Amino acid sequence: MTMKSIEERHISVLLNELVDSIKIFEDTKNIIVDCTLWMAGHASKMIEKMNAWDIFIWFDADERNLKLATQRLNEVNKDNKVEIILIHSNFVNLKEALAEKWITEITWIYYDLGLSSLHVDEADRWFSFREEGPLDMRFDASTGKPASFITNVYRKDQIVDILRNYWEESQAEAIAKAIINRRKQKPLETTTDLTEAIETVSKHPKVKTRVYQALRIETNHELDYAKQSIEDAISILCSGWYLFVISFHSLEDRLTKQIMKKETRDCICSDLICSCHHKKSIKILTKKPILPTDEEIKQNPRSRSAKARLAVKL
Repeated sequence: MTMKSIEERHISVLLNELVDSIKIFEDTKNIIVDCTLWMAGHASKMIEKMNAWDIFIWFDADERNLKLATQRLNEVNKDNKVEIILIHSNFVNLKEALAEKWITEITWIYYDLGLSSLHVDEADRWFSFREEGPLDMRFDASTGKPASFITNVYRKDQIVDILRNYWEESQAEAIAKAIINRRKQKPLETTTDLTEAIETVSKHPKVKTRVYQALRIETNHELDYAKQSIEDAISILCSGWYLFVISFHSLEDRLTKQIMKKETRDCICSDLICSCHHKKSIKILTKKPILPTDEEIKQNPRSRSAKARLAVKL
């Protein structure tokens, strides 16, 4: 697969908004962290903007993404202007992974919590019901358990909770029952197995999409990991520097909003006399989320659900 074909298929969302919001200073060493590299669309523009000897760090749990994105970044950084550090890890390990590189403070960090288009478009990327593939859904196929573990081992009430909590699926009870009935006949091992089970309840594409997304979130612990990582990111940001989070559905945006709101308060407990000793650490710079322009949505329909929030460390 050529880099050109990858760039045509994966279009970075809110690219100008992110790059324009970043202030690169001449009198300090900028250390920028990209927590979800994907195809390096955001990263490429970021590196072009950075100064010589600045440090750019990227995280990605998907080894294939890293290999493809490395080709692109090597082209952008031909003269080795910027020191690039590759970390093959989920961003939940942010603090520990940076500490191993002797980095305890950073000046800019951003997240793109969506999926790479390659995950959605290719059957062997495991995330879509459009073509048959293994029912896996892990970003890092070398760790954790695949989505088939959920469909074949979880109890009915656990599956119902996943479908309700992670995508507010109104037919969660019926779909969970269909999955249980299907696995009594044979294990659900492929996307076709799961899709056929869902279609006994509903053939609507939106219902199938919601079920797949809910299982993907559970498989990768996406919300728990995002919460931990964003909180860690705030703790290691330098004063006066920034956090930028792009989300693609209401659960992610709500989580980001809640974390940022909590970090703007001096007290987060309900005691008459504060016992939590929490101190506000950020200022939110986006009263309302940043949204893609009509032009961006026209060029890339997948951007229509994107929202971004920006905060600065106090």
